[in-house]
Amino acid sequence: MTISVPDTRQTVLVANVSFAFGDFTSGTGAAACALPQNAVVSGGQVVIDTAWDSGTSDGLEIGDAGSAARYLSSTDAQSAARTALVPTGYQVENANRNILIEVTSAGTAATAGAGRLQVEYIVEGRSIENFE
Repeated sequence: MTISVPDTRQTVLVANVSFAFGDFTSGTGAAACALPQNAVVSGGQVVIDTAWDSGTSDGLEIGDAGSAARYLSSTDAQSAARTALVPTGYQVENANRNILIEVTSAGTAATAGAGRLQVEYIVEGRSIENFE
């Protein structure tokens, strides 16, 4: 048996979302963007531009309703930094499955904190270009 080499291609789609400390309830995922059915996350990043300043700690996870930490298990939101998402190969089964950002804070409430989420994905079965 031989591999069937496809002659179609698609571009990577990117969702960009900005967020701030006031967008979250500690320990509860907040919807950041919806992925279409058959989407597969291929990369991305979360960038903390302004560090959170809760009294003790601020941890951030990126996931969905099926797994709160599917794409990022934890990063310290109290440090301005870039953290790559970890693609898992998971394919979205239902249309518009939300990517969630969850911030868990301890100590006094944050008065500062902001960042950006960039999610790169493809859609299985999609084609925008043919070549031969």
